[in-house]
Amino acid sequence: MAGQSLEHLVEASSPRGINLDKRAAASAPLLAAGLWPPLSDCLHGRSSLSPLCSPQIALLLCSKGLTHLVYPGAVHSRFEHSLGVYWIAGQSVEKLNNYQGSELGIDKFDIQTVKLAGLMHDVGHGPLSHLFEREFLPQVMSVSDWSHEQMSVNMVDHIVEEHRIDIDPQMLKRVKEMILASSEFALPRSSSEKSFLYDIVANGRNGIDVD
Repeated sequence: MAGQSLEHLVEASSPRGINLDKRAAASAPLLAAGLWPPLSDCLHGRSSLSPLCSPQIALLLCSKGLTHLVYPGAVHSRFEHSLGVYWIAGQSVEKLNNYQGSELGIDKFDIQTVKLAGLMHDVGHGPLSHLFEREFLPQVMSVSDWSHEQMSVNMVDHIVEEHRIDIDPQMLKRVKEMILASSEFALPRSSSEKSFLYDIVANGRNGIDVD
């Protein structure tokens, strides 16, 4: 995988030793082969995400809580959620670029970084989503500072290292900063002059973001 850009980060993430549910298992071969069909949304229309989808993203099909037991319509998983955040984050930064790109100094690097942060921001979630993090883990672990944001960053680092992906270190650094931006583990921002970009996916100032 050396020489691949960060856009192919999720393509290289092949899960090992993990039992996927039927939905994720059925999706994995399509994702691995890059054959994921164009997506269609009733609000946002059609989009093509095949270069970005992978078996790693399919694991998010297994990550959802128990909200649907109270609200029957809430049956979506972290898979749908992450694709939505990716899409709306991209739309947001591209709108800024169209209207104020020259003034704000937005470039393709910034757009790709924000979109990738949106796609990968929840890849560290466990099964049953927040229930796993807040209720299950405290019962079986003494560690109190585990967070899905930090685990998402760890997952990104693991994928890059495991598959020796040759990526721009600065882009990787900013993606991780954006994932952690609203958490207690927030990192110093590499780009202070473009700090507004960090608020798109995880706004730590007021919580108004695309997540």
